[in-house]
Amino acid sequence: MTSSISKIRTVVILAAGMGIRLRNVTGLLPKGLLEVGGKSLISRSLGSLKNEGIDRAIIVTGFQQSHYHEHLHKLGNTPELEFIHSKKFAETGSMHSLFVAQSYLNEDFLLLESDLLYESRALNYVINFEGPDVVLVSGKTNSGDEVYVYGEKLKEQTVTINSGKFIRGEITKISKKPFPSLSVQGELVGISKISIKLLNQMCEYHEANLEFPCSRHYEEYISDLCSTTEIPFIKVEDLVWTEIDDQSHYERALKKILPKLIK
Repeated sequence: MTSSISKIRTVVILAAGMGIRLRNVTGLLPKGLLEVGGKSLISRSLGSLKNEGIDRAIIVTGFQQSHYHEHLHKLGNTPELEFIHSKKFAETGSMHSLFVAQSYLNEDFLLLESDLLYESRALNYVINFEGPDVVLVSGKTNSGDEVYVYGEKLKEQTVTINSGKFIRGEITKISKKPFPSLSVQGELVGISKISIKLLNQMCEYHEANLEFPCSRHYEEYISDLCSTTEIPFIKVEDLVWTEIDDQSHYERALKKILPKLIK
């Protein structure tokens, strides 16, 4: 694989969610501070990001923002941290978190969800993708609450990297809903590379339709823009990862995902 069009140095981590479905595990802590294997999810991500050459991390906070400040300032081996508070976190989805970060961004960046447990090669695939935008997808996880990426594979773009393979394609739609007329290509992981051009398109669309409450998520905007803009995906069939949205996800992380990551 050749180098990406521009070197990615910045990550935006969306960490404003209230984590209501996980309260029986986290109490009043934000989801990103959930500990798995002795480390919080967000600290794991920040360490991996630092190792991949990311030197700036914008954390968009909302629910219990002070806990992020206290926890992350104690850590070493992280990118330089910047915090942005999304004041309307209780009535908005992840797209609004990205929207409030727009003015802090002037270069292409990684977009990451805070509640992920994943193997670090996921970052390498996305950072080194040849192109300004890409959405990472995986094979079937059977984890529940899957977000499906529909689209068309470009088989000739299959490339070998780091002793693994990915398949490139173009996104048609991203949704939890079934669309029998479309081809499911994989599951949304929650790690993407976003260009300033695409960010501006997403934010303009968001602002034009903004009213509160606004529960829409960033992937819904990517999905809508796919009708007029080519946005690629890369699928890593055997990627080891999970999101942690509820107790069943947490138990899966402990029993299935963490042992694979340790191994």
